[in-house]
Amino acid sequence: MSNCCFHDAGSPCALPQSSLGFCPACGEKGKAVAILTVKSLVRDHTRVSASASFSFCRTAACDVVYFSSETTFRKPDIKVRVGIKETEDPVPLCYCFDYTREDVFRDIGAIGSTSLPDRIKTEVQAGFCACEVRNPSGSCCLGDITRAIQQARLIVVDRVSNMSQSVKG
Repeated sequence: MSNCCFHDAGSPCALPQSSLGFCPACGEKGKAVAILTVKSLVRDHTRVSASASFSFCRTAACDVVYFSSETTFRKPDIKVRVGIKETEDPVPLCYCFDYTREDVFRDIGAIGSTSLPDRIKTEVQAGFCACEVRNPSGSCCLGDITRAIQQARLIVVDRVSNMSQSVKG
């Protein structure tokens, strides 16, 4: 189990981080990611130099996932779907416990809340998280879960507002 899930949802993973760089495709600043993460998730791990410093590109529309000064890995090079870069369901959010954006939307749509963050925290406290080798960002998913909950709530509020306007109209 890593220590990354014991930090606030938005804080970086506790694993040693390499220096940050800018994505060669979109030009946005990347987030340093542990070499263990890259080696674990790139299809051909022999292409991952153990001495390279990799960054993770968080730009949704960019096809690049990992980059270093020598190498770039794009979505097809990765073993798993990269949730932040996906638009078609199912969009993965939690790689350790297999929760998707649809799980969040279903809960929020049905009952207005979700217990996913609590379920994930319980599993983490039991020692079952492996974010550094399962999550392409190399860090805890709780930030992504929180963003999905906020997005789902906005959609539900918008639907209710549209329905009430239709009834009045």
